[in-house]
Amino acid sequence: MIEIRDLTVQVPGFRLESIGLEAGASDIFALIGPTGSGKSLLLEAVAGLVPVQGGRVRIQGEDVTGLPPEKRRLGLVYQDQSLFPHLSVRDNIHYGVRYHGLDAATRRDRFEHLVRRLELEQILERSTIRLSGGEKQRVALARALMLQPRALLLDEPLSALDPVFRDDIRVLLRSLHQELGIPFVLVSHNFSEVLFLAGRGAVLRDGVLEQSGPIRDLFERPATPFCARFVGMKNLVPCTVEQGRARLGDVTVRLPGADVREGRGTLGLRPEDIVLVEDGDRSCDHVLRARISAMEGQGFYFRVSLSLEPGGLSLSAFWTRQVVDRHRLQPNDLVRIGFSSRCLHAIYE
Repeated sequence: MIEIRDLTVQVPGFRLESIGLEAGASDIFALIGPTGSGKSLLLEAVAGLVPVQGGRVRIQGEDVTGLPPEKRRLGLVYQDQSLFPHLSVRDNIHYGVRYHGLDAATRRDRFEHLVRRLELEQILERSTIRLSGGEKQRVALARALMLQPRALLLDEPLSALDPVFRDDIRVLLRSLHQELGIPFVLVSHNFSEVLFLAGRGAVLRDGVLEQSGPIRDLFERPATPFCARFVGMKNLVPCTVEQGRARLGDVTVRLPGADVREGRGTLGLRPEDIVLVEDGDRSCDHVLRARISAMEGQGFYFRVSLSLEPGGLSLSAFWTRQVVDRHRLQPNDLVRIGFSSRCLHAIYE
């Protein structure tokens, strides 16, 4: 387990303030947030690469706050892999072993296992400058895991890869995590990657922890309007909640759950949860009339701007190209839209 308690880090022009997080052995823990929010700095503080001004870091119960990086037994993989171009794949994997006191038999067994597991047998003598992106990432993983780390820290590990390699490596990461049984802490801006890999995570904003918990909660039950906007909950509407219902101007909707509070707040609804309702479709417990005010093609889907009738409340939906083509949808069309109450989320002031 990685335990971070009240961690404060000060560097020129930026400060991480009183961060508290836990990542267990069963966790792939994702750190998300805007660029410049302190995600990579937090990884480096955990790894011992930057000094901390307050708080503690514990790995498997051991306080490592004052230890140098090589004494913490953590693996760190950067997005650019940071491989040594003058060394072969074999020498890159072995680099650092001399500083960690592994005996010859352990080194040999570990190396052979990782080479087989990461399918590196055919490229061991190759220079790293002649490797593909996916090969470089597998070598970087082998080098980090060669030292038998107690946790693996991954800073944007897939961002430099093309889509084919990216899919292969994320499947590999999930498999390695299940096999090794150590915490993985992942920094990423790719939401599909985060949702695929991570079970828990946290949102950072300007060096402050905005929200932490299960990944699904971050994306479907954000704690603040900032978190909601950041994770793509495009529809955020001021509302008043009374008796389990939210009033949005001329529209009233039912909220899910028995613990709904009363008061003023913001109602959130993800754009992919708004569907086009066809005749006879009773899958949605809220069905409304709306006029399409704009349509913007996004490749495999359209971002559709909607204006409710009556009232003119604006909503945004993501509909597939197949749905748009099948119904021959155009701006100014009047349509029926629907969503389930379980998709609604109230954020209170």
